Amino acid sequence: MYEGKVIKFYREQANLTQEQLGREICSTTHVSKIERGLTEYSSEITDLLAHKLGIDMDKEISNISMIKEKLDLWHEMIIAQNTSAASEIELELDNNPLIAVSEYKTLFNLIKLQHNIKLGNFNKIQKQFKHLPKNIEKLPDFEKNLYKHVLGSYNMVMANHLTSIQFLKSIDFESYSNPLVYYDLASAYHHNKSPVLAYYYAEKALSLFKKRNNFLGIIDAENLMIIQLESDYDREFSDTVEQYNNLLSLCDLVHAYDKKAKILHNYAYENLRKQNYHEAKELYEKSMDLKEKNSAVYLLSLEGLVRCGMESNLIPEEVLLKYIDEGLVIAKKINDTLYSTILILHKYQILKQYRHYYGYLKDKALPYFKSNGYIMIAQRYEKELFTYYLEKGQKEKALEIAIPISEYLDD
Repeated sequence: MYEGKVIKFYREQANLTQEQLGREICSTTHVSKIERGLTEYSSEITDLLAHKLGIDMDKEISNISMIKEKLDLWHEMIIAQNTSAASEIELELDNNPLIAVSEYKTLFNLIKLQHNIKLGNFNKIQKQFKHLPKNIEKLPDFEKNLYKHVLGSYNMVMANHLTSIQFLKSIDFESYSNPLVYYDLASAYHHNKSPVLAYYYAEKALSLFKKRNNFLGIIDAENLMIIQLESDYDREFSDTVEQYNNLLSLCDLVHAYDKKAKILHNYAYENLRKQNYHEAKELYEKSMDLKEKNSAVYLLSLEGLVRCGMESNLIPEEVLLKYIDEGLVIAKKINDTLYSTILILHKYQILKQYRHYYGYLKDKALPYFKSNGYIMIAQRYEKELFTYYLEKGQKEKALEIAIPISEYLDD
């Protein structure tokens, strides 16, 4: 089945014509038909062609037959969040030249895209999309649904949450039962401010993760479910405390310290919302201790700690400014414009440089938030700027942003 494709691949690699390869073995026409799978051929001829190309045909055919098995394992490792194993398989497949002549080239590119989306390797993603076929309907069912999953995941990380939901909802869940689809749907609904649907799909993801004994997935799904429950203002916070503590214990049990850092951050945020400032401060600090310092997730918790200090006066101003300067150095090092922008705003506030604060907010921060899809952040700051202009009697400037604010309120 694959002999002809293997011969063509290595012939082209060796820069040989069909006539040169077939010389003293068989005719050029026969080589052409073998490569295209249009004729019966003896093993003796293919062995002679393979010998001339310097390859072991049995080994090459075995190599191709193992590709699907490796691809399936790679996909499972992505679902299991076994990043090291997934990356090892990716490297192995990257070094397998016969993927190009196998029937799994599209599947390989789709799984590679999914892997890099989950890792946040956005610099690689755009190039990989170019290798995918344009007509999704001609793909086998599994690849078609995986393609939709990839598009849904990609649009979610790009903050196109409605588009993400459309792609994910179009998946045939009967033929593509993947807990990550339900988790991604839950995440997209969460970002779209739909807590009921977010909880519904997170619960479905949780059920599938439990069937697989996927503890990392269980932690993620339960964490997302807790966040949705916090939108219920009648809920007892003691229930939230118990659930977070149970999740943190599970993280310790499976040594999932990156997950623990994320949960500590979310737990800190919920305490900040409840104005439990002492608890929030301690939890933000614990989260930061578990994170790589030169990273966006570290800046996320550092910014939360600064906000906690600004609201509560628990942290002296000079210490807050030290945190901000530390964060600005990290943001510059990792080229993170989002947190450098927010931290500059905090710095102006702490220093009570309000003219600089509102000028920077109007001219730099808001345009950046809007153009890069940080809608919720833009909403918060735009309302603040609107109120500021009204208090200053600058009605014309207030009117400039009144229409966008009314749109947010309608949503």
